[in-house]
Amino acid sequence: LVLIITQPDNSTTILTTLIFIVLLFIGGLSYKIVLSVMGITIPIVIVALSYIITHAQKLAKDYYPIRRIMAWIDPSNPDYSSTAYQQTNSIMAIGSGQLRGKGLNNSVVTSMKNSNYISEPQTDFIFAVAGEELGFLGCCLIVALEFLIALECIMVGKNARDVSGTLICCGMAALIAFQSFINICVATGLMPNTGLPLPFVSYGLTSLISL
Repeated sequence: LVLIITQPDNSTTILTTLIFIVLLFIGGLSYKIVLSVMGITIPIVIVALSYIITHAQKLAKDYYPIRRIMAWIDPSNPDYSSTAYQQTNSIMAIGSGQLRGKGLNNSVVTSMKNSNYISEPQTDFIFAVAGEELGFLGCCLIVALEFLIALECIMVGKNARDVSGTLICCGMAALIAFQSFINICVATGLMPNTGLPLPFVSYGLTSLISL
């Protein structure tokens, strides 16, 4: 984790930590210990966010993740509007798709994607394109498919002959589930911008082959 965060890559560090926690739990760690750690971690995160908000101006200059957090908390603030630009337009794109969307690969001039309001939409914000072109129903389909892939990994792990097989399968299920969850939360404005692709959907041959 130290090697990843010093790159720096905060989002992958968080994702890997979550996978480690799942593997420890699957490996036999008591749920009481997991709940105890969560009980300590959650208040620390709340205190950290409070500190970031009160010292935002100073911290944001030296540490870009703080700027992203502040852009998520207060996107209308002129100091962070440029950082919040991509995420704000992503939310607008998803909302504009309504129930059925504007059509796959449409040529509508008012499309957020066609008007380049979402830069590099094929990568981290591919879910915004799906929301605009396929609508709420298309988004639900993507979420369901990601969930079914993760569920299939768990079912394979459940039938594995040894513990190592179970850990591998559950680790992959955690990777797909958490990465999908974080990506969709970012695209819909429920989390600060992180930079994680959506498994099996975002453009990128390396990501696709490795998954």
